[in-house]
Amino acid sequence: MNWKIANLKDLEGKIWRCTACGTCKTAYDFGPPPVAADICPAGVEFGFEGALASKGKIAFARGILNGDLPWDEDLVQSIYQCTVCGGCQNQCQLDHKPFIPEIIEAMRRKAVEDGVGPMPLHKNLLNSMRNYDNPYQGPRRVRTDWTRPFRKTTPIKDINKEPAEALYFVGCTGAFNMAARSVPTATANIFQKIGLDFGILGENELCCGSTAMRVGDAEEFKRVAEKNLQMFKWLHDERGMNTIITSCAGCYRAIKKDYILSADYDKLMDGIKVIHTADYLYGLYKEGKLEFKGELPWKVTYHDPCHTGRHLNKFTIDEDGSQQWKGSYLSVDESECLYEQPRELLKAIPGVEFAEMKRNRANSFCCGGGGGVMTGFGDWAAKNAGLRMAEAAETGAENVVSICPFCYFNLTEGAKRIGSSLKMYDLTELVDKVLVGKK
Repeated sequence: MNWKIANLKDLEGKIWRCTACGTCKTAYDFGPPPVAADICPAGVEFGFEGALASKGKIAFARGILNGDLPWDEDLVQSIYQCTVCGGCQNQCQLDHKPFIPEIIEAMRRKAVEDGVGPMPLHKNLLNSMRNYDNPYQGPRRVRTDWTRPFRKTTPIKDINKEPAEALYFVGCTGAFNMAARSVPTATANIFQKIGLDFGILGENELCCGSTAMRVGDAEEFKRVAEKNLQMFKWLHDERGMNTIITSCAGCYRAIKKDYILSADYDKLMDGIKVIHTADYLYGLYKEGKLEFKGELPWKVTYHDPCHTGRHLNKFTIDEDGSQQWKGSYLSVDESECLYEQPRELLKAIPGVEFAEMKRNRANSFCCGGGGGVMTGFGDWAAKNAGLRMAEAAETGAENVVSICPFCYFNLTEGAKRIGSSLKMYDLTELVDKVLVGKK
């Protein structure tokens, strides 16, 4: 299967368009009143003017390309000290704006190709991918442990054996991370309440490959992605599946944005819609198909995952120079970003009082766990999550809601880190508490 995954040389022209202006340092909201806040987790932790923040990463890319920066331990560590959250990309207004996360990941792919990357702890993760098809070093049979409450009374359909209109793609974090298992449990509860014809792959589900892609192992990503694409095609043809629903921001981003780099994507995914659970439920709510009963008297705030937010930006580029100049950045389309859908659902839940954090939507501050940071730099990931939970506490909220199992886990660790009583929930958990099932 042919893939169009850019290498560092492919991106050379974009790399040299960074002027090191520093706009990527801060998230701006022009108000009124105007406010500004940090946006780069690496800049906060290591100092923005140092080489470890966004514009420093671009300088690394130049040095690697022209041979001025030979690989050493410090350089390898530096290119992995980034959550690839896209916060810098959101602020940048230069012509390399659409390519910043790709440049960072291309450096990591170069490190892996040259045999110096990724970080040692990432290698454990990748070995687990090769041995178990998941990054959690968990046996395949553990993938279905979360389904135990359903087995006796309301068993979940095995789509390997029975037809179903929708595939619930659980994702590795929801299946293997004990703290995040409430996410697939609540999701399946909701699907059963609304009478959705859905099934799961169970032990046959593979990692989406996002983790491997983020740390630079393109070959491992392609291995699982190709198997998944072929599986999706088979499920569509043989089991009648026409919709893939996932509650995992990383899986959603991978299938929506990484898988399209395959030359066979359109052919294999023809007739199949990919949607995040939050967006799916929002659609039902707008159609009047969700009935809520009782009250949930909670004050909540919402955390935007990077992978369901700015990672889904679509950029308009003047490729031929007919509008401005060749290769210039023209505009950004945020229509696929899941910003308003979860907020509207939260506000629709009876009794919920919603409070917004200062940094939100496209200016949201990353939880600190993405880009391989939670695995490679666990202490920093928890520390950054603590900063985000402290910001959540400033709203007066009692609970924090998100739509990403990865954020769910890391922000829970962040609350522990700062001794906060704030509790983390997935949006599906709140919906499940008040949703009336079909009779």
